[in-house]
Amino acid sequence: MRREWSSWIRTRQWSEFEKLAKADPSQSLADTIAELELGFPEKTDKRALRKVLYLLSQAGFEPREIEEFAASLDVPIMPIEAAFMVSSDGLGDTVITYGREDRGRVGWLVAHLNYRRGVTRAVEDATTLDEANTKLIRLRNLTPTPFVSAEVPVEFALSRLAHAVSISRSLPPVVAYWRACLPKEPASAHPMDSYPRTEFTDQELLSFLGSEEALQPWRLELGSLAPLITELAEDGMGKATEDSDRPEKMNALIAAARKDLFTAEAVEDHRTRLLDLAYLYRIKGIASADKLVALADNLRECGPASHYADVITIRSMLLYIHTLRAANSRDNERVTDSGT
Repeated sequence: MRREWSSWIRTRQWSEFEKLAKADPSQSLADTIAELELGFPEKTDKRALRKVLYLLSQAGFEPREIEEFAASLDVPIMPIEAAFMVSSDGLGDTVITYGREDRGRVGWLVAHLNYRRGVTRAVEDATTLDEANTKLIRLRNLTPTPFVSAEVPVEFALSRLAHAVSISRSLPPVVAYWRACLPKEPASAHPMDSYPRTEFTDQELLSFLGSEEALQPWRLELGSLAPLITELAEDGMGKATEDSDRPEKMNALIAAARKDLFTAEAVEDHRTRLLDLAYLYRIKGIASADKLVALADNLRECGPASHYADVITIRSMLLYIHTLRAANSRDNERVTDSGT
């Protein structure tokens, strides 16, 4: 039985059990609710608990015999400990939220992690157990579209935090307290490295790259290539993404840009972003996890010549040119206004 359930039972918060039955049904929950339904004599309590049992039965969970369940009630209630991950934003920052109960309160760390820069931002908070229960429900139902959020194994989250801490040049002060919770050696393998592989055609992967919502914000920092790309803004470049539709000058620049931008470190960074997203998809039961793994494999094998490198490079260039043109348009409007 989860630690937070005891406070819900104590305060008869049956609506929280109802939410849990919809979001995260389980055999343990069915057994607990059946025991409670027998133990509470009030009709209003029984009615609320029977509704939860109905929702659980719809999800395929029927309570075991009470005698069988009662034999397991001496298992100690585990303290609250949970972790959540939000998929990478456009520049590669992934958010990890980690909560841990200590002496009747739950401490929370929210850290923004970047594969190459480490911990870029971190804040902490502390809540009562009841507040923590509410926070857990909110986190389990979080839908930060177009990003993806899911509850992840604590060991995975702490390993990612440990890696980020190890490469950070400077750390936010709040991280100091949490370092004792981190493993000394982060895991070297990603959970999706052992995921079964599926074969896809080039066109299937390219189509997926162009349409998958969670990938749309992902961009590259163009750095020293920006001046060269600025020239294209003056050439009336369209938004073509297929090789056959691009101007020759643009194809040459894209090929050069990919080689400069997708270094070994960048390949590993973006491969990890893809695998992280695939992991979240797998946890949430989203079928596209296999395509993300295929893209990560193709990126590792082909580097700058991969499907991912091609699409993300042109997407980043187009965004830069669009931003440049929009800025120039605003400047021209200001000049016109000042001259009238």
